[in-house]
Parts: sequence; C-alpha cells; structure tokens
Amino acid sequence: QFNAPFGVAVGAGGNVYVADAANNRVQVFTASGTYLFEWGVGSPYALAIDTGGDVYVASYGASLVEKFTSAGAFLTQWGGFGTGNGQFQYVSGLAVDGGGDVYVMDWTGCRVQKFTGTGAYLTQWGSSGSGNGQFTDAYGIAVGTGGTVYVVDRGNSRVQAFSSTGTYLN
Repeated sequence: QFNAPFGVAVGAGGNVYVADAANNRVQVFTASGTYLFEWGVGSPYALAIDTGGDVYVASYGASLVEKFTSAGAFLTQWGGFGTGNGQFQYVSGLAVDGGGDVYVMDWTGCRVQKFTGTGAYLTQWGSSGSGNGQFTDAYGIAVGTGGTVYVVDRGNSRVQAFSSTGTYLN
C-alpha cells in the first residue's frame, strides 16, 4: 500500500522502486507488481538509479540526497537545507547520467546542481524567472542518452533542455 507515492524508477532486472513519501520508505516490486522489500527513508520524493544499480533518493523534507545499494543498504548522503553549493531548498527531482553524475533539481532554489556519484559538487545552473535557463516551480528532471538534461519547468509551462554543463539548448 502507498501513501503519497511521488517517484518511481526501474532498476536492473526490471525491479520497480517507488518513493512512498508519506510512509517514509522506498518500496521495491518486480516488474509484474509483486512486493519484494522496502527500506526507510525520510520523506522520499524522487528516485534515480545509476548503471551500477545504486539508488539515489531525494528526501524532500530534509533537503538531502541519499545513496543506497539496490538492496537498500545505505552508502552515503549529501546536501542539507540552505542556499550554498551542495545545499538545497527542497529537492524535487533527481537524474543520473551514463557516467554516474547526479543532477538534482532544487525546487525553491530554482536551480539544477550536478554532483559526482559520491556527492562531490561539480556545478550548477538556473535562477528564478521565466527567461531561458530560469525556472519557476520546476519539478522533473531527466537525462537523455546523448547527455542532454531536460527540466520540467512547471510554473512556466515548458520543458527546457541543457547540456550536461548547464548550457541552455532550447
């Protein structure tokens, strides 16, 4: 059973990972929906899985990114509430590229921050507004096979595309 599921990601072997926010857990199912296991996480909001199978979970309330093995064993975390590099004002989206870099959508901060898979800060882009490269109420983020980063800018009713270093594409 779910209580406010927000994020979903598919891992190795087709297992489905669900961020069950109000139950403070990640639940894992087979592709056909059979329950496998779960682990506790504070207010999970978004999920992403890297090519090695590690699971990144955005904790909305704590403004953290936590990294787990595919079986739910804790590996590391980074972030915390704030406006500095590596801090967030509510994480609203996560994506991982083919090289293992992690893109984090900072909802209130109106920016994307990029990290290594171990949480080392790399770069950021974005600001509040309606111009190119600006966001209002941005939630979703994804990385295409060519490395293009797509951001759902809900408040401006658009999707914006960026290079992996934050250059605005369209």
